Amino acid sequence: MSIGNHRQRLLLLLGILSAFGLRLFHLGQESLWYDETVSVVLARKSVPALIAHTAGDIHPPGYYLLLHLWQQLVNPTLAHGLEYLFAWPSVLFGMLMVVLLYPLGRRLFAPGVAGVGLWLAAMHPYQIWYSQEVRMYTVGATLGLLCLWAAVNVFHATAPVNTTAERQPHGIPQGKRRWWLLLYVIAGALGLYTLYYFLFLLIAVNLLALCYLLLPISSQEHSSNLSPSSRPRFLDWSGAQLLLLLLWSPWLPIFWRQATAPPVPPWRVPWHSVTTLLAAGSESISALVVGQSAPFADHWVWLLIGGLLLSTAFLYYTNEQQAGVTVVLLYALLPITLIYLITALLT
Repeated sequence: MSIGNHRQRLLLLLGILSAFGLRLFHLGQESLWYDETVSVVLARKSVPALIAHTAGDIHPPGYYLLLHLWQQLVNPTLAHGLEYLFAWPSVLFGMLMVVLLYPLGRRLFAPGVAGVGLWLAAMHPYQIWYSQEVRMYTVGATLGLLCLWAAVNVFHATAPVNTTAERQPHGIPQGKRRWWLLLYVIAGALGLYTLYYFLFLLIAVNLLALCYLLLPISSQEHSSNLSPSSRPRFLDWSGAQLLLLLLWSPWLPIFWRQATAPPVPPWRVPWHSVTTLLAAGSESISALVVGQSAPFADHWVWLLIGGLLLSTAFLYYTNEQQAGVTVVLLYALLPITLIYLITALLT
């Protein structure tokens, strides 16, 4: 092993340990707030009662079932670390999300970029905040990252152009590609049973799949239409969506009823003007840049900083990084953009 590889592995290990330490720091020190208390109350119900309750609520049952199994294992009580122990599933999925960023970043860019991404995720206040909350958000985010990782491995080109005949396009054997598709289906189904907003992540991943199939977003892919060599991947991907829909179909009528006739009254302020829309957008970007509780009262400062960071990234953009940049931007920005557009249209 070279000195450079040894140093890189030490840095990665240090980043992972730092992420773990930051997520354990003051874990369980704060009392549960209302939504977290709801999580605990539902987790303590029997499975039939839990599912019946969530069928009339605003979230699917997946996270609460996970928490139900977890509390059967560790038996958290007020006298035995209730807040601390119930937060551990969020910690574990938050850690898995940090670790997953490295192979994904390495696949899309390079080991150095992947290492920087891991360290940024390890220290980011936004990630730490939700890794300590007794809610489903780190679970949903990690499952979304698994879907993205699977899709990238199905479509993204990394092998030389002159791959052998036994290998499928993009250097991925057909059998291995279908294992990645299976991972996508399982993670996608679990995500939809965990968080309804997960649907927007799947839309982004499917748009990326279409880009890979129809557009030359990879330096090793020059076809701009659905060529004969792309059709097997298109059929496999379409089959994966059908299987995912089949797995979600038992809950789909409940989702539709909850989406069209919400069981709880709206609690957010409607966006009646461009000003309120921009204020909400600046608050969201501020949270993504520095965390849920911004140090400055004015979120526009962090909106400006976020814009400068994106501009700096584009200064170093190269053709070789085209596919990776496309993946990151679409996955990061499309879901929240869709949510904002739908909210603006309906309020």
